[in-house]
Amino acid sequence: MQASQGSRRGIIVFFASLTLLAIARVFLRALVVPSWALPIANVAMCEVFLGIPLLALCYAAKDRWSPKLAVAFLISGLCIQAPTIYVSNHVFHHPGLVPDMVAAVGQIGLLTWCVGLGALLATLIKDQNLLVPIAIFLACLDMFLVFSPLGTTHVVLNRLPGVLPAVGLHIPVARTFDSGRRRVDSDLVAGPADFMFLAMFMISLFRFNLKGKRTVMVVVPVLLIYMILVGLFHWSLPALLPIGACVLLVNWKEFNLTRDEQLSTALIALIGVGLVTWGMFQKPKLVVQPEPSQPAVVQGLPAR
Repeated sequence: MQASQGSRRGIIVFFASLTLLAIARVFLRALVVPSWALPIANVAMCEVFLGIPLLALCYAAKDRWSPKLAVAFLISGLCIQAPTIYVSNHVFHHPGLVPDMVAAVGQIGLLTWCVGLGALLATLIKDQNLLVPIAIFLACLDMFLVFSPLGTTHVVLNRLPGVLPAVGLHIPVARTFDSGRRRVDSDLVAGPADFMFLAMFMISLFRFNLKGKRTVMVVVPVLLIYMILVGLFHWSLPALLPIGACVLLVNWKEFNLTRDEQLSTALIALIGVGLVTWGMFQKPKLVVQPEPSQPAVVQGLPAR
């Protein structure tokens, strides 16, 4: 069973929210805060610059998605973000208003193609029961990629430290300025795959008339807490683990797996746990110390 035709209001809210956030991102560089307010400011900015995109994504997920619309989002988002990355890396060599504006536009493009690709994947899911093995598989794969020394997250962060900051979602944090005050800069990065697969799950939940709204009320606060932990402890964490867990826990009673589906799901879980366990005990082929300024990351899959 699928949801009825949407009104496209969610997509309008999506772009309106991202546009307002981009404007705020540009002018935030002028903000300074006293040292005592540093933790409060960082938590507030995490809530705003991660929470609003997450809510905007979930709101857009309520609309009716077709493969054609999803491809339009994917192509337009890539066409927006790719030029901004090139310009930021090859044209602008010093911070300023114009580079900040270009980077802010690129963040809109990032979330646009992530939602488009997630929607395209969601339209390929024909049975709601498939969400169970997909969530388990992605969570296990994510843990392998993040925690294993052989995982591509380690490879990207250690060998190509500039790749993820170039394509990921930047969450501003307050940093040292002078005289005990702080200036706002970008230091936390969320990987594109996190938003892509969250969009896939949320669009699927609404398409199959599952508990989409309740899932939003659970997954968004969990991810906000997740990012706060990343900022506090400078960890790299697999975001698809809490995303998949929230989707399954909230909607578990809505799934009705056959015996064959239960067996195949259990097999996928067993293989996934085995992969994670094996990967965590492997030794990296090449150990490269990350740069001191390397951003903390929440990454679902390697940035593309």
